[in-house]
Amino acid sequence: MRVIVFSDSHGDVRPMEKALSVIGQFDAVIHLGDIERDVRWLEKNYSQYPIYAVLGNNDFYGGRPAELTAELGGARLYLCHGHTRGVRRDHEGLIAAARARGCTAALFGHTHVPVDVREEGLLIFNPGSCAQPRGGRPTFGVLEIENGDCQSVIVDWIL
Repeated sequence: MRVIVFSDSHGDVRPMEKALSVIGQFDAVIHLGDIERDVRWLEKNYSQYPIYAVLGNNDFYGGRPAELTAELGGARLYLCHGHTRGVRRDHEGLIAAARARGCTAALFGHTHVPVDVREEGLLIFNPGSCAQPRGGRPTFGVLEIENGDCQSVIVDWIL
């Protein structure tokens, strides 16, 4: 299963549209918050795919959860924006929340900076920002999930 992961699009859907048009085959899309109307755009234009989304600190409506547990390809993923888990400081709150839910991966956004590491056996993954990166180029993420095993990559590109 191939999952495309976005965060922090902040009202600019063009980078997501470009990424999805060139990435090739994929099975699902995750959006980790900021801005909810961009998720509605994904749902309208890519309705043939499952789309998983959480609210970010700049999302004030939409009825989506602030955090979500999703099972994809046999893997259990904890999804959140990260602002309520202190991700600017460290990953301790994120790890604790993912562990409490029995997850093998914790995905978050908020910082606009990509992260792709394993801590305490848990995949910690932030795709960065596809529209407003901090300290680098726009990025998004790709998860390849097979039999519960997650392989991850950050894709950076020039718009």
